[in-house]
Amino acid sequence: MRLFLLPAAVAVSMIAVAAGAQTAIQAGEWETTETTTMEGVQPMPPSSKKVCLTAEDAQLERLLFPTPDEIKQHGCKYEPGAKKAGVLAATLTCPPNDQMPGVTAKADITYTPTSYQGVGQLEAADKSGTTVKGKSQLSGKRLGDCPK
Repeated sequence: MRLFLLPAAVAVSMIAVAAGAQTAIQAGEWETTETTTMEGVQPMPPSSKKVCLTAEDAQLERLLFPTPDEIKQHGCKYEPGAKKAGVLAATLTCPPNDQMPGVTAKADITYTPTSYQGVGQLEAADKSGTTVKGKSQLSGKRLGDCPK
């Protein structure tokens, strides 16, 4: 991930989704919001998007993370956190390459079937050893049924 150049939202999104990890939430239209700060980088404006989840995609992971195939494509390693009711915890480690620094991203998200909130911790290091740390506030809520 080009964490030094790309919005940190992409880095947080790379936290991961394991093939078997499925955190059920209600299908419908969701609004997600993210506010990210990185050491030594200009503050980034909050980002918000609306996503329509079908019944088969009604998983918290679909709102927060890329697909398992995308994670695998980047050579990243996913590690789920301790399993607790109402909490999604995960760590993703991605190695550096010529275009992107290595990234370690950790998420700790509390959720209900209709909302979530939590924090993402980021650390990016390029091949020269330069390291940047950051933090994201993540939240989302179900708005209702998907528009027709």
